Amino acid sequence: MRFFAGMLFALLVVVAALVALVASGTVDMSAARPPGWLERIVGEALLDRSLARRAPRARNPLPQTPQVIAAGLEHYRRDCAGCHGRPGAAPGPLGRGLNPPPPDLGSADAQESSDGELFYIVSRGVRLTGMPAWGPSRPEREIWELVAFVRHLPRLSPAERRQLAEAGRAATP
Repeated sequence: MRFFAGMLFALLVVVAALVALVASGTVDMSAARPPGWLERIVGEALLDRSLARRAPRARNPLPQTPQVIAAGLEHYRRDCAGCHGRPGAAPGPLGRGLNPPPPDLGSADAQESSDGELFYIVSRGVRLTGMPAWGPSRPEREIWELVAFVRHLPRLSPAERRQLAEAGRAATP
């Protein structure tokens, strides 16, 4: 019985310490400072577990045709490149101001995500990261086209790279 009472006391002390930390306002939540190690670990674990529970297990229902890839490229250029950047180019001012920084969607780490996870992230967004939920404003097909393009990012042709680079120059004031 003493063991359980000790465990309960320890739990109450930890909860009280967390409440005091939050109430004190000492944790800097500004986007100008990188998240601390604990925030990164907890945030990544929350996202991983949330995706494992909620993301559809579906594969992309659209074929990887040139038309689907071209449509996805246009969606990426319009909605994603400002934060995630273009291949070989850093993100624009909006992306550089986000903290945590937006991932490089062509990276091996991003490519490990399943189609369903990518679809879920694009359609539902990720809280406290700057990643908006595109689902309320975009048809499901557009999101799947974007998922197809994200899958294609590591294998962009020179023409596709030029298309994205030219779009970036046109959008820069």
